[in-house]
Amino acid sequence: MLLECGMQEEGLFRVAPSASKLKKLKASLDCGVLDVQEYSADPHAIAGALKSYLRELPEPLMTTELYDEWIQASNVQDMDKRLQALLAVCEKLPTDNLNNFRYVPQFCQF
Repeated sequence: MLLECGMQEEGLFRVAPSASKLKKLKASLDCGVLDVQEYSADPHAIAGALKSYLRELPEPLMTTELYDEWIQASNVQDMDKRLQALLAVCEKLPTDNLNNFRYVPQFCQF
């Protein structure tokens, strides 16, 4: 939904949704019953739910276990070698983490 209706929204991840709307959306997602029409007009609520999901993960998305490897890879001076090192660490992520991680950069606009 964010990719379809929220990418042109200014401050997508900075503007907080109303607490009640976010709570209702999270409850709907937890139950597996989501009224798409109700939330398609409010990408900030959807972005808020995504941020909340990432914050509430039992383990960081990039994993604590790989922390030192992420730091080492990010400190590689040569840009091509750094990219290769970061990709190598990505390949070590658990499948679920990697699947989630693939979506996050889509929301970063440079």
